[in-house]
Amino acid sequence: MRHLLQALTLVLCISAASAQQPNVKHYIQQVAAGWTSDAKKALPDLLIEAPDDPGVLFLHASLIEDAKKASPLLERIVDAFPKSEWADDAMARLIIISATKNDMEKARKTFATMRDQYSQSDLLPVVYEIMRSTVGAPAPSERPPVAATTTKPAAATPTKPASNGYSLSVMTTTERSEAMQFAGKLKRKGIKAGVVPLPGSAVTRYSVRVGDYETEAEALKDLVLVR
Repeated sequence: MRHLLQALTLVLCISAASAQQPNVKHYIQQVAAGWTSDAKKALPDLLIEAPDDPGVLFLHASLIEDAKKASPLLERIVDAFPKSEWADDAMARLIIISATKNDMEKARKTFATMRDQYSQSDLLPVVYEIMRSTVGAPAPSERPPVAATTTKPAAATPTKPASNGYSLSVMTTTERSEAMQFAGKLKRKGIKAGVVPLPGSAVTRYSVRVGDYETEAEALKDLVLVR
């Protein structure tokens, strides 16, 4: 009986371990910062271990340069895993792809779906601004948005610094120590991050920025990867 219980415990531990979702967030953050080598090395094993995990699918799509080839993976996340934490990210990425290709009808249709299904997503205002500057603002919703029950960090937005490049602003705060702490946390994950003071107000605000992109289009491509 003792050996039977030990064997049963071992089986349960193995099952629990295999049921755990792989942690791909740090790889996705690295891709957003322009560092893809670690993610590319890890992806083959991740696809073998968890081929149907929405996080792995999103990472896979993020590493594909061709948006046409990445879209089916993003659509699969939306269709097969609508309650996943990556579903609104995938839908936002699909909207950005359509908007940058000037496919107004598809972008607006997908945005309407995202607004209905993920009304509390912090990516909605970001995607709205991208559409407004590309294919035009989507039609207003016929119903008021649902009030959020939790507080999330501000969505990343493309920002042009003093240099000729672009970066993503992932956090803004009046506390320099808080900004430095968050930037340090990103750096420990291998993400290029820095703190920039924002002038123009009585109280100095500090922006945490990641990435170094030559064009705004490149920054927009990785926009939904940084949350």
